[in-house]
Amino acid sequence: MASPRRVLQLGFIWFCNLNGLTTFSFSSGRIRESRFLFCYRIFHNILVMVLTIKFLMDFWHFSADSFEESPLVRLAAITYFGLVFLSLISCMGSAHRRQDRIRNMITKLQDMEDLSKSRNYRIPKSRKRFLNFLLVVLTALLVLRLSVHAYLNVNKFRRGIHNPCNCFLSECMIFAMNSLAFGLMLEITRNWWRLESGLRMLILAPEPLPDRLIHLQQLQTMFQCLIDMTDEVCLVFRFVFLCYLLRNVWSGIRVGYMLVRVCLGHSAIESEMEYLQMVFITCIQPLMFSLMMNSLTHSIDSMLEDTKAAIRGLYSRGNSQVERRMEWFSLQLAEQHTYVHIFGTYRMNRSLVFDGCSVILLHVIYMVQCEYTSML
Repeated sequence: MASPRRVLQLGFIWFCNLNGLTTFSFSSGRIRESRFLFCYRIFHNILVMVLTIKFLMDFWHFSADSFEESPLVRLAAITYFGLVFLSLISCMGSAHRRQDRIRNMITKLQDMEDLSKSRNYRIPKSRKRFLNFLLVVLTALLVLRLSVHAYLNVNKFRRGIHNPCNCFLSECMIFAMNSLAFGLMLEITRNWWRLESGLRMLILAPEPLPDRLIHLQQLQTMFQCLIDMTDEVCLVFRFVFLCYLLRNVWSGIRVGYMLVRVCLGHSAIESEMEYLQMVFITCIQPLMFSLMMNSLTHSIDSMLEDTKAAIRGLYSRGNSQVERRMEWFSLQLAEQHTYVHIFGTYRMNRSLVFDGCSVILLHVIYMVQCEYTSML
């Protein structure tokens, strides 16, 4: 019987398939390519672009009066749709050009997990709870995304309001691609911590194993594979991460500006519930997702340094071959890193949150100042 974690992972893979990002499925525990999913992806991508353009035109027509009252609101709408188009193009481009790499990474992670479990390598309970908590919260955000769209559409039909909400497919595609990157990094972290516990178990075993050198060499190979895989995730999803960062900054600015307008301002725009609901859909969920992403990338950022510190504290009594192997392992890790970066410029960790909040605060102050200046 499949574990709850495996069921959630399979569910997210099918969610990516449903959103036209991946073209493979799991059959008997292994990845299988599907020609049907390949054709479906092409059809779905075209449909998403058409509906997004239609939604842009409908929303622009519906909110024309609001745009005339506030140029900043018009600028925010233009920025949002620009970021949505960039995000969609980055998702479709990464899924089309890097499909083989994504499939190979999932296969390697699955094989590595099976090998580690066969050798009884276990993750510490505190770290396991942390990773499971992130997976549950990711599932909750997906449920929130679907529930909000369902509620708004039902509420719209009940009140007889004609304001098509065709941003559903585009937002789901963006969320699915971000979730795919998040899931890969989550499994990289899970396998890394499992290998680290296996390294401790192998070195500190009271009775040395006869093939310990072979196991150490295999552990080195798997650690290096995970380091390379971290760089590969940054390469495959670099445009996705860039759009993710831009959307987070925009969402923070939009939410901050709307809070100031609602709490301190006075405008007819706040009486339009459809506009406020649109801000809620497009801004709140990405900001909540960014909290999880920063927690995970911070763990990935520090896991190599933690392993280096653990290796320095491990030694083998009376076995010079193992000691030399550990020394070579330390040298192998010395000049490497597991940073999650965007084009090698921005490191995605908790320190980036401070930079993002600073940019958001400055822009909110500027927008409020411009709003009050235009009212004078």
